[in-house]
Parts: sequence; structure tokens; C-alpha cells
Amino acid sequence: MCKIMKIAIFGATGPSGTLLVEECLGSGHSVVALARNPDKLTIKHENLTVVKSDIQTQEELVSPLTGCDAVMSCLGSRQSIWSTVTLYTDTVKVITGAMRAAGVSRFVAMASWGTKYEAGLPFVIKWILRPLILKNILLNMGQMEDYLAECGDIDYTVVRTAELTKDESTGREVTGVDGQFVPDAAARIPRRDVVRFMMRCVVNGEWMKKCVSIGIK
Repeated sequence: MCKIMKIAIFGATGPSGTLLVEECLGSGHSVVALARNPDKLTIKHENLTVVKSDIQTQEELVSPLTGCDAVMSCLGSRQSIWSTVTLYTDTVKVITGAMRAAGVSRFVAMASWGTKYEAGLPFVIKWILRPLILKNILLNMGQMEDYLAECGDIDYTVVRTAELTKDESTGREVTGVDGQFVPDAAARIPRRDVVRFMMRCVVNGEWMKKCVSIGIK
């Protein structure tokens, strides 16, 4: 029987964050959902606490994070072809600062395949997404990963995903590899499968201080 945990979730009102809240609660864990607009989270549960928070203010986050066993982030930026993206580095610095003050070390966050160049990257990522459509987002995700790698006191896991879908769970095993993509895996993955993998990382302590790419073969 797995340990019952208290988990703080950022991005809880987004499409992946909402599923992560449901997954945590469904597994018997307590959840502190931090949201700029709490009314957007319609889930009601006795083990759910929803906190209105400003992700830009570290001091506001310390109290909600105190007593938590882990912090998870599904924060994401909108596609930005022309503008510089700093959301991932801006937020991770605030979150990890608040975690230190609250005495929490476990952190799991979402990213994407192709945050860095790697030989063998799929054609679409190498020639379309990285240089064009997601250039600025992937760049900043990679900078977030670099920042976490320098945080010796944060037990982080960055989960790099294929393209996210709203489909139901495949019910198949999610493959995790140490690299920028999963060879021979589908180019898309249901969000539900992603959040279940993220939960597994927290509960089982998997992929500690690692960036892991996941996919469905």
C-alpha cells in the first residue's frame, strides 16, 4: 500500500493540472491546488484545498507548501513564435524558493520532447517545432531544466512529453527514457497517461534529479 501524501499542484486549473488533481485525489492523497483563479477548478473533494495564489510572489506560497510532501507543476505557456518566453524559468525560481522556505524538496514538472538538440530527433521536432512553432517555449523549458540541475537541494524530475491529447488513457505502459524523445514511440500521448506517470514518480521516488522523456510504444 502506497504512502498517503500531501501534494501541492501548480497549474491545477489547466487541462493537465485538473487531471493531475483528479489522479491524486483518486489515489487517496491530499491536494493543495494553487491557482490564480480558483473558481476555474470545479472539483469538490474533502481532501482538496484550493488556494488563490500569485505565482510571482514567493512569500505567498510558503504557507500553502508547508507540510506538503511534494510539489508538482503543470504550468504551461501559450505558443509564442515572436515573443520571448520566460514563464518556466520565472516560475521555477519562485516555486523552488518557496519550497526551501517551506522545507519541501520533491518537485515534479512537465516539459516537452526536444528541449535540447539531440541526434536522431524526429523530423517534425527537429525541423518544424524547434526552429519555428515552439522555438521559444522549448528554449525556456531547457533553461528551466538547466536551473533545476544546479539546485542541489531540490529532488526534481522533469517529465518531457510527446504531443498531449485529450484522449482517454491508453491503458498501456508508459515508457521513460533518459533523452530528448522516446524512439519508436507514438508522437502523441494522452494527458491522463502523463499525469499517472508523474504521480508514479512522486509516490515511488522514480527518476530523481533527472529529466525523463516519456511515450507510448
